[in-house]
Amino acid sequence: MIAKINEIQNELLKEMMAAKAVTYVPTINTEHIPQEEYDHLVEPYREAMTRLEVRMNGLNEDYRKKYRDYPIHNIQARIKSRKSIEKKLSYRNLPVTAYSAKDNLTDIAGIRVICYFIEDIFSILSLVKTQTDLLILKESDYIHYPKSSGYKSYHMVLGVPVYRIEGMQYYPVEIQFRTLSMDFWASMEHRICYKGDTPEETTDDFRKYSAELSEMERRMKHLLDEVRRDNPQEPMQ
Repeated sequence: MIAKINEIQNELLKEMMAAKAVTYVPTINTEHIPQEEYDHLVEPYREAMTRLEVRMNGLNEDYRKKYRDYPIHNIQARIKSRKSIEKKLSYRNLPVTAYSAKDNLTDIAGIRVICYFIEDIFSILSLVKTQTDLLILKESDYIHYPKSSGYKSYHMVLGVPVYRIEGMQYYPVEIQFRTLSMDFWASMEHRICYKGDTPEETTDDFRKYSAELSEMERRMKHLLDEVRRDNPQEPMQ
């Protein structure tokens, strides 16, 4: 059954990525995407991103009403800039066109969900996976399997339905789940090491900081559990 679902999802992904936009004519073999083409390209991705952001906020609110708690601290959303799209296509030796971006990129739209603790991430993940109108196109668990740098996060690419006059299409939205400590680590690592040769000792330091932050987060969760044990919470009416 699972294999069949995966097969259906893969076919839908292929159809989604192969679908051609009808609102613009792609420019072939250019170094830049014209602004008008970029605007047409990102419009449905922006709608898909907004829909997913609203959905995540709704799940957080439902969770709060049922358990008198909320796992999500905040949500950040972004549409990839024209310059970033051009740079990524060029790096992959792909045509720098709006059509090529639609056909090859799955991170044009992205949201970042910042939770308090690891347990909160997987609580939200379990709810996301019950949303039957969303397609899980890709998952990467960097929480249980961190990158060698110390980076931790849980990545998903979700197919979100967008309705137009021409019909419905699924558009991919990348979603990253992090705890507050994971987001702090990733932000500082990006700030310090981005676009530069990172000394080995700095890399070692960041691996160490990742472990220290994880331990601090674990202790904070223990404190929260102790407080709640003495002061149990009742669901909100």
